[in-house]
Amino acid sequence: MKAQLFTQFQNIVDRASNEDLAILSQWMNGFEKKQSNEMTTYLSAGLHMERTLTADYCRVSIPNTPYIHNTLNIPHGGILAVLLDTAMGILANHSLPVGFASVTTNLSINYVAPAAAGGHIHAQVTLSHKGRQTIVLTGEIKDHLGRLIAIGTGSFFVIPSK
Repeated sequence: MKAQLFTQFQNIVDRASNEDLAILSQWMNGFEKKQSNEMTTYLSAGLHMERTLTADYCRVSIPNTPYIHNTLNIPHGGILAVLLDTAMGILANHSLPVGFASVTTNLSINYVAPAAAGGHIHAQVTLSHKGRQTIVLTGEIKDHLGRLIAIGTGSFFVIPSK
């Protein structure tokens, strides 16, 4: 398996453009953060997620690079959904007592503008409702210029954690 990966990696590097190499380097830096337990998931490591968390607010940011772009060279809507869902999930789970977790039951997003090139994209979320069985959050995604990119709501179901 390792020999196959080394060969594959060498083939990729040999054919890579400067942009390919920059994206590969970014991804590998994230992978190393996952291996050293600086990041908790491969997804958060691969996207270089950074978070700010308080009792009633969460902000998750990712760099706006070609790694997350669609064919129009703007951030892919699915990546923006991941960003918003992640921020909501972090805050929902943070708000629960030990022994409980939450899972997304609904995520609704309205995309309002493309992100400006460069910088970071930020999802900022707050709690709208916290019940015994459900949690509802609202959030916005903004680009590095502070422009509104998307607005969303999410519903989470409270479950016992494993």
